[in-house]
Amino acid sequence: MSRLTVVFLGGFGRSGSTLVERMLGTAAGWVNVGELVDLARSVAPSDELCGCGLPFSTCPLWTEVGEVAFGGWRQDVLDRLTSLQRAASRQRHLPGLVARRAPSEALTELRAEYARIYRAVAEVTSSSVVVDASKGPALGLALAGAPGIDLRMLNVVRDPRAVAWSWQRHVERPHATSGADQMWRIPAHRSAAQWSALQLEIKVIAAWGGIRSARLRYEDFVADPVGTLVTATGTLGVPLSPADLPVVDAGRLAIGPSHGLSGNPGRFRSGTVELRRDDRWTTQMRSTDRAVVTALTLPLLKAYGYPATVGSVAAPFPTDRYETRSNS
Repeated sequence: MSRLTVVFLGGFGRSGSTLVERMLGTAAGWVNVGELVDLARSVAPSDELCGCGLPFSTCPLWTEVGEVAFGGWRQDVLDRLTSLQRAASRQRHLPGLVARRAPSEALTELRAEYARIYRAVAEVTSSSVVVDASKGPALGLALAGAPGIDLRMLNVVRDPRAVAWSWQRHVERPHATSGADQMWRIPAHRSAAQWSALQLEIKVIAAWGGIRSARLRYEDFVADPVGTLVTATGTLGVPLSPADLPVVDAGRLAIGPSHGLSGNPGRFRSGTVELRRDDRWTTQMRSTDRAVVTALTLPLLKAYGYPATVGSVAAPFPTDRYETRSNS
């Protein structure tokens, strides 16, 4: 059985991964699936909208994927996936995954089930690379051992103060097929703590997890989306050329609809999309919140080239900061 490549986007929410994922999904032979982790635990049970605009239950692509993988998205399939995710890929399992202890029965089953989904997606879309934006580092590391799957991790990182400000905002979540819904909101100190924890976890995974990894800074991506993706995919060992990616003209690109699940409302935008660096946090974020986030994330701020004070220029992000260790 030939190995299928999965590019797993790891990191913290509100870091720009939706647009990164969608741009990668436009490359020939690549397909993006959104936050696959939510398929069984929220998307299918609530029949949320796919990125194409149709309810999950009527989306032709996901219907066919379910048929190929499991004979359909039956309730027992969804329950099993949700149960296995909880039992084998939560954050508390990370130490054992890094230490590469003998996999539990739940972990072995989780890997097998995800391998079936990934392979079904690849078969239905005639793709050789699947982009999964599920983000959770522990899940990514857990799935790295899935049979026939060659998983690479791309860490999408954004200034934690911008992330914290975004998590505080009221943002409509237009995925529901009926009624209104909003994305979660969390306080600044909690966002900072989670941002730091996830970044440290990804650094550990890149160094000791045996996964080929790279890091992409959101601010660099917005400034040069094609160049940064070419560099990142080259580091991951699945190189794309500028010709493989959409043309970006004056900060705008044309992008078609996709079948990504869950995540940011930007998933539903298609046509001409404007790329802009959203720095409203520098003027709209409360100074106390900004100070708290800066203090809690200061070591990593410096490591990633982010300025400690508002208005300072971010340091360049040298290519040698990309993680490249792997066992392959």
